[in-house]
Amino acid sequence: MRLITVHDLQGSKSLVRILCFLARFLGADAVVLLGNTVSPTIIEWLSSSCRVRVMGILGSYDNASVAVALNRIGGLAECRLIKHGELRLLGIGLSSCPDAYIEKADIVVSSLPGLEYTCCRACSDILDSAIKRLKPRLVVTGTCKKPCFNPEKSVFSPGSLRLGFLGLVELSESGEIKTQALNVESTIAKLV
Repeated sequence: MRLITVHDLQGSKSLVRILCFLARFLGADAVVLLGNTVSPTIIEWLSSSCRVRVMGILGSYDNASVAVALNRIGGLAECRLIKHGELRLLGIGLSSCPDAYIEKADIVVSSLPGLEYTCCRACSDILDSAIKRLKPRLVVTGTCKKPCFNPEKSVFSPGSLRLGFLGLVELSESGEIKTQALNVESTIAKLV
């Protein structure tokens, strides 16, 4: 099972077409939007034309139309546990999920890194308490400009798609979760 994780689409139709192409090329089952998607049209296009499952959370540049578009396709992960194959994914966006009681999540995705659970810079305390309670196998965050991984805390950030980065999260046959940051330009160059 393969998930592509992206942050910072900023409504770019060009980037979403590249994302769709790479999702097909990499054999991704789903795309996880880590915030700052901006455009509900992009979400609908990814879901229908690209034929991948789209899940996501809200970032600081997203408004209610993004949440509505994600909810319409069953992909709004904000304060919700979404099952994708054998993985349980919980999204913690900007709403902080004060009333969400979830016992277990394999992967927690957040638009902002935590104060303690980060690999680039500390941003918000919203994430930390949920991570301490849930003890997920992996935390994937947006906002980091360049890809990074903190092995002590199992925190991964794919970097900004606008700067040419995306993340690949794979569940192996043995159940191990692996992460990889990809440079979009290098990945496309391998195809030529």
